[in-house]
Amino acid sequence: SVGTICVGIIFLSISGVYINKAVEKTTEIRDNSYLAQSLLGFNGKKNVLLLFMNNAESRYGGGFIGSVGYVTASDGKIEAKPVRGVYYYDWKFEDVNYREDTKGNQSNSGALYNLRDGNSSLDSRLNSKRASIIFEKESGLPVDIVISITPDVLKDLLEKFGPIDIPEYNKKITKDNILETIQAEVEYGVDKKSGKDPKTILSSVGSKIIEKIASLQTREIISSLGNFGNLLDKKQVLLYSRDVTLARIFNKKKMDGALVKTTDDYLLLGENNYSVDKSNAFLDRATNKKLSIAEDGSASIELTISRLQTQPISFEYIDPHYPDVVTNLIRANRSSIKLAIPKGSNIISTSENISVAKADSEGGYDIYTFNSELTPLEKSDYTINYSLPFKYDLTSKMAVINSTYQIQNGGWPYRLINKIQMPEGWKLTGASVKNPEQKDNLVTYDNMVDRDQFLSFTYEKK
Repeated sequence: SVGTICVGIIFLSISGVYINKAVEKTTEIRDNSYLAQSLLGFNGKKNVLLLFMNNAESRYGGGFIGSVGYVTASDGKIEAKPVRGVYYYDWKFEDVNYREDTKGNQSNSGALYNLRDGNSSLDSRLNSKRASIIFEKESGLPVDIVISITPDVLKDLLEKFGPIDIPEYNKKITKDNILETIQAEVEYGVDKKSGKDPKTILSSVGSKIIEKIASLQTREIISSLGNFGNLLDKKQVLLYSRDVTLARIFNKKKMDGALVKTTDDYLLLGENNYSVDKSNAFLDRATNKKLSIAEDGSASIELTISRLQTQPISFEYIDPHYPDVVTNLIRANRSSIKLAIPKGSNIISTSENISVAKADSEGGYDIYTFNSELTPLEKSDYTINYSLPFKYDLTSKMAVINSTYQIQNGGWPYRLINKIQMPEGWKLTGASVKNPEQKDNLVTYDNMVDRDQFLSFTYEKK
């Protein structure tokens, strides 16, 4: 089936990255071998839950889980059940009655979760664990591994293999229009209007991609899929396993979407679209963070988050709960923003257009939230000033200032402006990035980023 072949491509792509990766360290060879053999079921049958996250309708852990696949891998043979809309399973969620307390433990009280909205944590290991439990209860099928992917995977395949024609829908699908075209068809297309499965177009697209791949030579296919690791780096593919060894490898290779552990300056911005539309795909994002360090090493941060919805209200949409009411797929974006910052940081002040609230800690970081409501085509800026809970050591002639920026799982590229204001008498002598701008004692790094960033700046005292 199309689902089987598509899943096979994903599996072979992920495992192939590590099968063909030549390394000298014995532990790396062993890890890569175990990873590849596990994904293909050579060391025991693996039951895999495949989650299709729509990051155009963002959730903290990636995106709305709109479709679900289920795969078994045994001795290199991959079998798959049909890819289903999430509601195929989720109609039972009230009977399942899966609840969690604020620490992520199952209990008789707390939040009631369904599969489609299970992406509520910044750490995707918690989301994947939650999804596996809920899916097992709703479907009765066992889960060993969870693989979550965004539409960027399909875009990547179209970029490599070229556009496809879908004559039954009178559409030409390219890497540039796949998101809007499929979403518009799913939400307001001929299938939905006629009462058919609105996700039928996904099968048509998958079939055409498979036809293109099948026409290529094996060497061309392997060469084209060799860059699949790039999607892992961008957090567009996330992996989770209950197998302790496999989970350790996923974490070591930063494939599981866990929060990065560091005692340095740290920032993660996550967004959750609560307006239930698909506008997150049409936002320009910028993070402007100025770190000011005083003579005694104490530090404060001025953080400005800029968001601009570039698409006006558009694309007609039929809400399945109100089939007689036509609204829009792209509406004014309304999102809840989460900030993960070093534990013990102190909020000093905020701009007047937001109300920042302290939430529970996650992954060893303090979590703060606020709401962002965007008027299409108008930029909104939100500023938060806070102090760090530690001091930098400025007692010697050398100081190293490190910052970690973690991209949201399933996140979108954004502009990162990192500024460091050192006290008088310090000179920049080295950096982990090329050609940062220097003016007086202010150093600025300005770049578009689509993956985690570790920035390190070395200073010497004059």
